[in-house]
Amino acid sequence: MSFACRTYNTKLLTGCFCSCLLLMATLSSWAIGRPLSAGYQTVTNPAVSFRQQYKSAKDYSYKLERDSAIGKDRANWLAGIRKFRRIYQADTKSTHAPSCLYMMGRMYRRMYKRFKLPIDIDEAISSFNEVATRFPESSLADDALFIVADIQLNDKDNPARAIEIYQNLIQRFPDGDKSSQSVSRLKELARRHDIKVPEQLKSSRAAGKMVNVLPVQYWSSNDYTRIVISASAPVHYTARLLEKNNNQPRRLFLDFNQSHISPKFRSPVPIEDGLLKQVRTGQLDDSTVRVVLDIESISDYKIFNLKDPFRVVVDVRGAKKQSSKTASTPVQPSIVSPTVKTEPKTIQPVESKREKEQELFITLTDQKKYRPSSWTADIEQPATELSLAQQLGLGVRRIVIDSGHGGKDPGAMAFGLKEKDIVLDVARRTASILKKQHNYEVILTRDSDIFLPLEERTAIANTRNADLFVSIHVNAHPKKSAKGVETFYLNLATNAEAMRVAARENATSTHNISELQDILSDLMQNAKIKESSQLAEFVQSSLVKGLKDHNYKTKNLGVKQAPFYVLIGAEMPAVLAEISFITNPEEAKHLREDTYLQAIAEQIAAGVSTYVEHRKTAALKL
Repeated sequence: MSFACRTYNTKLLTGCFCSCLLLMATLSSWAIGRPLSAGYQTVTNPAVSFRQQYKSAKDYSYKLERDSAIGKDRANWLAGIRKFRRIYQADTKSTHAPSCLYMMGRMYRRMYKRFKLPIDIDEAISSFNEVATRFPESSLADDALFIVADIQLNDKDNPARAIEIYQNLIQRFPDGDKSSQSVSRLKELARRHDIKVPEQLKSSRAAGKMVNVLPVQYWSSNDYTRIVISASAPVHYTARLLEKNNNQPRRLFLDFNQSHISPKFRSPVPIEDGLLKQVRTGQLDDSTVRVVLDIESISDYKIFNLKDPFRVVVDVRGAKKQSSKTASTPVQPSIVSPTVKTEPKTIQPVESKREKEQELFITLTDQKKYRPSSWTADIEQPATELSLAQQLGLGVRRIVIDSGHGGKDPGAMAFGLKEKDIVLDVARRTASILKKQHNYEVILTRDSDIFLPLEERTAIANTRNADLFVSIHVNAHPKKSAKGVETFYLNLATNAEAMRVAARENATSTHNISELQDILSDLMQNAKIKESSQLAEFVQSSLVKGLKDHNYKTKNLGVKQAPFYVLIGAEMPAVLAEISFITNPEEAKHLREDTYLQAIAEQIAAGVSTYVEHRKTAALKL
């Protein structure tokens, strides 16, 4: 054979070998569900960082949950999972690796709930297990294992396997935030399935960790009450509504597992507003705290929890019953934190043997309600002359303006400025304009430098039967170049930046915001999303145009949606305006100027007024 021929054959064999390798790579890529070219471009493009890729993948996952048009197609969910898989496989040791696996598990579980294919729940288990196995040091490890146990319990109907996983979690992550919850689940399963809790758990550190339940707070009006139950740490809880039984009224009770409440905080809180009679709190057993709402009238209720600090919020709606007390005296909104009584009197309630077994709590002497100094009154009395639209109920009469942060919570700080001071100034100016120029009744959630919990602000709007709720904030960003104005309404976050803003204003982590998305998917069904988005559009448009008319160079960051605690449960159109960036040198300079703050207040008021006119016109055309 000639040299030329041998060379040709060698090149031919080499070419065939390379072709085979390429074919194998392609088939391998196809087998894991991702095109070779797409994976190659995503991983090797130096202009696209892992962080940007992860942000894009996460944004798409939330879009699937939010947009029914694309969420109904299973292929779109698989495409979303491939986004996370590509990032993970590009560098299995990156900081985003456990998060990618966790999100894959989360998406597979959502797919199972939507499409009911067993393969999806098995893939979810596999992804979550890989998080716990490969990344035990990650903060997501115990969360992932806890979800696997929950899947076995609820989706697989396999309590025995769930018990094994809870035990494994307690042993592997004794100091994790899911450890005490796992102990509670084990005790609950032991009672339900007559399974003995392992002896070693009784002496474990996890079993000894008890969460302290704190005094109950509430805000109430004639047809709405918000109850807030705070705890020293996240805790598993269950809720149940009991129907009326003989002389016992309807009761809604919540059991907090692995919990304890100090005897001095067990006094019942009398409400007696025609909706709720009282709230009772007691130690059901050595590891369970029970909170009972004695109900006179209820048409609807919602229960959800917030974090940092952990608290459970119960919103109750109903038709007020006119008793001799309520018929003669108009009900005033109340905010009550129970006064501590050092020597309470114990009263044993009359109930059946079965009820005694279910509800072993201590009923103590009553306490009178009081209105704390943190409640702020109207700026002025409402106008006596109402427009025709308002008389017909087509317009807006009462508006609540909320200035973010306050007191011990300064909000964002930069260049010697504090967010809490700026927004209070703007809120006062906005309220004054709305009252004097537009004849609205205006209420400030705070009119001084005091601290108000986020859930209290919405409760004020609900108990005062407000028609609109506007919360004013100042933005901040690690990059000093970030600037502009943006307006939010409550919904699932559309992108990572919206989640960042929500996390900052909620004073929580983006991880907790991700969990909040799950809560919102249930709570948002009856919320005024459309009206809130319209209000946000009018406020944002007015801010951008008005500031430019005043020769301020502002950037339009647009209208966005995100899960803000302060907007959750608002029963009227509600928005949150981020009026400038305190971290931007130019905008911080303007935030010191009265003319700038006055211009912002005027534009917020103008946006609100324009929205009202728009709604009024639309309603009158019907």
